[in-house]
Amino acid sequence: MRRRAQVIPLAVVDLGSNAVRLQIADASGDGSFTVRAEDRAAVRLGSQVFRTGRLSSDSIAACATALQRFEKLAQRAGAQRVRAVATSAVREASNRAQLLRAVRASSGLTVEVISGAEEARLVCLGVLQGAPTSERTLLLDIGGGSTEVISARGEEPDSSASLQIGSVRLTEFFVKNDPVTRREARLLEEAIQDALADIDPLLIGRHRRLIGAAGTTGAVAELARRLSGAPGGSGPVTHAQVERVLERLGDTTAKQRRKLGVDESRIDVMYAGTAILDGVMRRLRVEEMEVTARGLRDGLMADLVRREVRAPPSGLHGEHVVLEGLRTFGRRCGYREPHAEQVAQLSLALFDQTRSVHRLGAEERALLHAAAMLHDVGSFVSYNRHHKHGYYLLYHADLPGFTDRERELIATVARYHRRSVPKDRHEVFQVLTPEERTVVRKLAAILRVADGLDRGHRRHVRRLEATRGRGGGLRIDVWAEEGSELEVWSAQQKSDLLAEVSGGPVRFRLHAARKP
Repeated sequence: MRRRAQVIPLAVVDLGSNAVRLQIADASGDGSFTVRAEDRAAVRLGSQVFRTGRLSSDSIAACATALQRFEKLAQRAGAQRVRAVATSAVREASNRAQLLRAVRASSGLTVEVISGAEEARLVCLGVLQGAPTSERTLLLDIGGGSTEVISARGEEPDSSASLQIGSVRLTEFFVKNDPVTRREARLLEEAIQDALADIDPLLIGRHRRLIGAAGTTGAVAELARRLSGAPGGSGPVTHAQVERVLERLGDTTAKQRRKLGVDESRIDVMYAGTAILDGVMRRLRVEEMEVTARGLRDGLMADLVRREVRAPPSGLHGEHVVLEGLRTFGRRCGYREPHAEQVAQLSLALFDQTRSVHRLGAEERALLHAAAMLHDVGSFVSYNRHHKHGYYLLYHADLPGFTDRERELIATVARYHRRSVPKDRHEVFQVLTPEERTVVRKLAAILRVADGLDRGHRRHVRRLEATRGRGGGLRIDVWAEEGSELEVWSAQQKSDLLAEVSGGPVRFRLHAARKP
């Protein structure tokens, strides 16, 4: 009798600026998933935010109610995990903590506020999952508060721009009349052109076609086909058709837009959304647009499946965009990149060779990699306490590919790369669960030794081999250039936590590396 493959129900929630959306799917052991149900609540979190900087009490209450319903639907479907993320409206709100508390109280869900870079990565994954690395694509996702323009290689962003223009944002700032006046249309166009100046100029003329992700672009394409006498059709929409839609919307009232078939939730923001699409196509000299129903929600689900069911062969955080995100943040903080790369390489080598000691997996390895790459970023503030400054910088960092909780663990591991080992009385250690404390101790133990092995930032150590000692502990053989006694001495001084983790002393033996 053939055994039925295990199916794991999962759910994701996208708190956008114009609506809140739910997706429930069944994930299979091979990493694929089948969408079972989707739902949408017309909660406009972006209402007022882009003018006042605050979420309205009405939108907070409506969002909490919607997520309470979504959580019940997910529970009824047997979802083993629900992941909820918020984008630009919540990202920019000064009172976002009020929303997060209200949602937590009503539904028990914890909402992550993701960055524009992470939003771009997830949109890319949702639309292009499984695409070969040889495939080059231009993606556009027009939201209520921001617009993501993404040049992708395979399923990963090659370059992306998160622009502070969205259909709700621009409407609230510039549109006061119905229909839109010529002056308002001109102001909209100027704002769009100003924002589009941030797009990589190398993208101009590179793509003949772009892919529009769900939402606004789908609504524009549908209206374009209707105006062309082909409602319900498929295939690409030309830039000329988009221009025709923009012209028509500029002459219509809300009542007339309803008769044209525009969705009620987009009646007032449709003109601004179309203007953004027209501006992008004009700026990048794109001739036509293909529309997909997939978007951020699908990327969220694909990412969750990789976390909960099956990670890709390259590892959960092995994507180019994730590693480049670490380097970008490090460069922003003026870190010493050669030292960071050396410590990361030594940390991963130690991790891989001591698996029988720590018994951790791929996810923890990725956390160690990130912490090792960025352990010194606190020097940007002050060297004397840079381990503590680094914690706060990393805690609030924009690291695409990592959840809020993962980022907190990365920050804590990096905080303990020098000076004191983790202690229960430390506030940053107290907030962790017992399981997380164990992970932090093991990863910090490895990072401390790896950092010691590049004490002089000279990258003298060529390779190392770690083996279990008799009766516990470790022996670490180090092959390094002549004059590397300082590095080995420093690693020995910082091996106290690793000795505790491995259950015995850590002894080092220095060998002369062969000259290249």
